[in-house]
Amino acid sequence: MLENSMSRLYLFVAIFIMAVLALPVSGNAADFSADMVQTSSMGTIKGKAFFKGSNFRQEMNFQGRKQVTIFRKDKGVVWVLMPEQMMYMEMPSGSQPNMAPVDPDELEKMGTKKYLGKEKVNGYMCAKHLYTPNDPSLGTATYWISETLHFPIKIESDGPSGHMVMEYRNIDEKTVSDALFEIPSGYQKMSMPMMPGMSGQ
Repeated sequence: MLENSMSRLYLFVAIFIMAVLALPVSGNAADFSADMVQTSSMGTIKGKAFFKGSNFRQEMNFQGRKQVTIFRKDKGVVWVLMPEQMMYMEMPSGSQPNMAPVDPDELEKMGTKKYLGKEKVNGYMCAKHLYTPNDPSLGTATYWISETLHFPIKIESDGPSGHMVMEYRNIDEKTVSDALFEIPSGYQKMSMPMMPGMSGQ
């Protein structure tokens, strides 16, 4: 039962990681929380997101279970928490560039960025950009970066997994607790399931 749950969880994590491939994070980003809506070939998934500087926390229910993903760019790790089991998995973000949001400078090294003008999204004026990776098989992504938050509040991508949209709504600009970006007391670490096509070496 746990193995099947982990397989479903890993599938979800893999899809979410692809969604944030074109998500730039600035070290100057403001603290805020928001409702998150992700639409893909798997359907619509809703959750809550918290941002503090370059760190990011996402909470959502997937297949009836609450799952939490914490991107700690300052530590170079991604934590996936399973509250029901009080367990977590850890992935080194440095070994997989798409395991965590990247900043705009890193994006420009990996492809080209075209400015498409300004557009208002969810009450925030945004600079709209089209990002095209150097590897054409990855597809393209369009993102709307808030001039106030220094963060993309909407991303649309077209790639190997199809069309995907990530949007942040009901944004609340307030200080976010550091505790949200730590592993809760009592959680045990478990091994990360192997991604299909990857070896254990």
